[in-house]
Amino acid sequence: MVDGIEFFRGVNRELKHLIKREAFPGDEVATREQLRTWVRDHAWGHHASCTCRMGPDGDPNAVLDSRFRVRGTRNLRVVDASVFPKIPGYFIVLPVYIVSEKAAEVILEDAR
Repeated sequence: MVDGIEFFRGVNRELKHLIKREAFPGDEVATREQLRTWVRDHAWGHHASCTCRMGPDGDPNAVLDSRFRVRGTRNLRVVDASVFPKIPGYFIVLPVYIVSEKAAEVILEDAR
């Protein structure tokens, strides 16, 4: 991703008479390390995630408790990429598998 951004920044320099400014990540993200950080924090590819984040009771943004239960409801759980509080990486299928395995354990445990 960083290589791609740097490549297109080079292309944009050649077309500076046509391009007013870079919207994202913007001029303030200048070094390769800053680009790495920006990509890690903002790029999510084509997988939406983090819309029903899991977190502690005191977190006002946490929709789910640690057992995948939706707060304020009964008998409803969420087990998909939306449970992550932060994007776990560009290719998120492995973290989704891990969450699914953990959720299966928790649900079976609660059913006993």
